[in-house]
Amino acid sequence: MAALTTLRGFLAGALLAITLPAQAADPLEEAQLAKLDELRGEIADQVQLSAYDLVDELVWGWTEEPPFPDETPVVLAGVTVPVGLGTGMQALVENHLAAVLAANPTTNVQLAHCPQCSSVVVHSGPEATVISRGFDNPEVLAELGADTGRHALFVDIEAEGSWLVLRARLTRLEPALPIVWSHTIASSTSSPPLLREPDRLISAEEARQEYLDALQARGHIAIPVRMVIRAYAQPDARGGVPPPPFLWLQSGVELSATQAQAWKGEIVVGYSFIPQAYQGLMGQARIHRLLTGRSRSLTHPDLYLYFGAAAITVWGAATSSFRDDKLTASDVIIEYTSGDPRSIFGALHLGLDLRLGNRIALGGFMEAMPIFADSPNLGSFVTIGSFELQALGTEVSVCF
Repeated sequence: MAALTTLRGFLAGALLAITLPAQAADPLEEAQLAKLDELRGEIADQVQLSAYDLVDELVWGWTEEPPFPDETPVVLAGVTVPVGLGTGMQALVENHLAAVLAANPTTNVQLAHCPQCSSVVVHSGPEATVISRGFDNPEVLAELGADTGRHALFVDIEAEGSWLVLRARLTRLEPALPIVWSHTIASSTSSPPLLREPDRLISAEEARQEYLDALQARGHIAIPVRMVIRAYAQPDARGGVPPPPFLWLQSGVELSATQAQAWKGEIVVGYSFIPQAYQGLMGQARIHRLLTGRSRSLTHPDLYLYFGAAAITVWGAATSSFRDDKLTASDVIIEYTSGDPRSIFGALHLGLDLRLGNRIALGGFMEAMPIFADSPNLGSFVTIGSFELQALGTEVSVCF
């Protein structure tokens, strides 16, 4: 939501939290305060990740164009963050900056410790008494015995509307405090952070290319190997005998229309076999539609809705129930002695498919067999319009 990625909403929420009483007067106000705390936490998390992204971009720029020709000690003069986010975020950004610099020595920026620089010093002279930080008064640092000529890094992160702006500058600690390097980076808080690895910083263009390469590596074609169990509904008061559960092994080809894989088609064949009970063959076609977004995710499971049709033939002693009339014991004996009964029929199915990564899929479906709509041997799990869904199936797939 836009409200979660704009700092104006965060500041307005902080002001509202201050004006509301510490103890809510009624349950409605308590609910509002709880929702406000949740919103504030989500916005703070988003701002923190965006700030990390800006720091990564700063250090990545130094790896490409170091600000110093050789390794140079630099004192971290301080980090400022947007008002209302507190010293907690300031400490997190400082730690992240130190970690990223330590993991990238090619920047030639080596953080150094200077107790006199960060301390508050008092300098009294004939003209006035000056109270300041050591960073801001290099002359006092020289009198305290600190090395002059070293550099200080100032990092300021500010909120400007829905944008987060990082301003960084390297200053030489001399009386004139000359700025030897300065840079400004801006990023919208509505843009997801790149979340780069500290020891492998890359540019935004390279990160996008890696994402596209990962999408393309999936390819347009996949080969699923699937285990399916079909169970059939018990008949109603008509008293027929339902078929037993069928175990199927399927494989075929899955085709994606685009790299986003929002639409997919599938053609598979299957074989079923239980000794002295039944055998079966099938051909099946499906169309999949992604429900969780406009493209496949690299980090989260994906849920597909699919519709399909199948042509099935089964034979064996346990397949006598696939008929329009009521199955009796005499029918079973006659068909068994005369040869294995065989049935050929079509089926329509509707289901959900949960994809875990690029390899594993879990699914479930309900199936209608219109030719057996009036069969006393088959009941119905659900009736949708004129369709009776007589079979319920679960499946596990591994894709190659």
